[in-house]
Amino acid sequence: MKTLTIAVFVASLLAGLALSASEANEARKALNIVNFVRSADPRQPRAEMISAVREEVALNLKYGFKNTILLQYDALVDPEMMAEALKSDKAKTEFGLWFEMSRPLNEAAGLPWKPKGAHKNWNWDWHINPGFLMAYDHAGRKAIIDAAFRRFKADFGYYPKSVGSWLLDAWSMDYMEKTYGVDGFCICREQDNTDAYGLRGGYSNGAYYPSKKNMLSAAVNMENAVKSPVFKMLTPDPIYNYGRPYNLYRGFPHNNPPTMEPAMSGGFKPENVDWYFRVYTEPKGLMNLSYMQAGQENSFCWYRISRGWPMQCAKIAAEAAAGRFVVEKMCETARAFKAAHKANCPQTQIALEDWSGFGRKSVWYNSRFYRANLIMDGKRLVFRDIHKMSDDFEEPFLDKVCTGWQALYYTPPVVDQWMFRGKGVSGVMSFGGEFASIETAADGDALVVTAKRADGTAATVRFEEGRIVVSGAGTLDAEYETKFRKDISIADGGIGFVFQGFRYRVPVRGEVKSTAKGFSIAGDRIELDLSKFGR
Repeated sequence: MKTLTIAVFVASLLAGLALSASEANEARKALNIVNFVRSADPRQPRAEMISAVREEVALNLKYGFKNTILLQYDALVDPEMMAEALKSDKAKTEFGLWFEMSRPLNEAAGLPWKPKGAHKNWNWDWHINPGFLMAYDHAGRKAIIDAAFRRFKADFGYYPKSVGSWLLDAWSMDYMEKTYGVDGFCICREQDNTDAYGLRGGYSNGAYYPSKKNMLSAAVNMENAVKSPVFKMLTPDPIYNYGRPYNLYRGFPHNNPPTMEPAMSGGFKPENVDWYFRVYTEPKGLMNLSYMQAGQENSFCWYRISRGWPMQCAKIAAEAAAGRFVVEKMCETARAFKAAHKANCPQTQIALEDWSGFGRKSVWYNSRFYRANLIMDGKRLVFRDIHKMSDDFEEPFLDKVCTGWQALYYTPPVVDQWMFRGKGVSGVMSFGGEFASIETAADGDALVVTAKRADGTAATVRFEEGRIVVSGAGTLDAEYETKFRKDISIADGGIGFVFQGFRYRVPVRGEVKSTAKGFSIAGDRIELDLSKFGR
């Protein structure tokens, strides 16, 4: 009997070890509730903005959520707004900074406040100049950051550990991390020049250590990294948060890329919210971190936020209770990421069902070398997107001052449907044949996608940290609009690119040929080496 007991114990131990090994690369699933607060927004009635904070705090208290409230400087110095924010459960609420400029902040920093045109009398301005840090030189950015952190500490007794903004620059992130010990940052999800900023490239979602030269690019080498991670906000839709989907996909009913924002249609329909929770928790192949962010800025006002936020809160509570994800303060998720990952790690977003009913399927893979997206639209399978990461590709206002109204951030593109499409040109890299299904599976830090054709054959795409390996494609055909095509060259077993004056190259295994619209790659096994940075 004793021998049998020992045998059972050993078998149980081995089974546990095997389970741990199989789960080693599974994603940690985390959700942050981030509500950020302005006071000096002239577009909305002040009473409505105060009401939004009051109601958001009340829902956090009702469900006992851990949460993060990010305060714009003008809210920080507004006693009435702060009175509502401070009704939060202090043990479960993290207070941090929302970094857009305003007249009170600039005055505290000893800098002029100069909004333009119709905004000339506003105390806050959504244009990059004067509303964001890129509108100031390094000395100005330092003065603004110091003034905000100084006031925050005077009020709370400590420096904030989380900082957010629709757009931050790499210099300022690095300064905040080194000087004030910020644990994590959040910025806007990918978008194309909505308001005054556009972001194309970088991690499609999740967390990454940004390059010191370009906050949108994951650092390839950690000596070139800001040492605190960046999160993408709003929980982007892995299928339709790309370009303006109304212009890309037949039958799509909305022009704006959808997210889980409760004031928007993607976030106030219960069936859509359920879809987001399934996509970010269930697919095979989710790895390292599957990240969601919920909440809303108070500028949307409660009459709009209330369309979706109470419903979302009830669902978040139920999903968390069922163990499908953990609800944390943003600083906690940032610290957990830093503890688990000393460098940028692969992360995936996988949507094999389509809430819109059109049956589209989308797979994203992100690593320190590149990000790529495979999408199946009807019977067609394409690479919609491949962007390289680079420690040398600088953001536009790293050391310069933005004197205009907008700032557009990129990483070096290899395939980009939104940018590269044109009349009679798809802008994608397409597979031959008609496809019927996609399956995904993780293999360590690699993601394996098996795409089956209607004729019974299959193509396999293996996303590895530094390369993409394609088997069974036959030929991959890439098409580029003329103005981009002229900056592409085929030579020495690879493809050369020039983007915004920056030269980079992708070595290729397979037969590469120029075509009238771009190039084709043929072979039983095609490899794109995205780890090389030769120019």
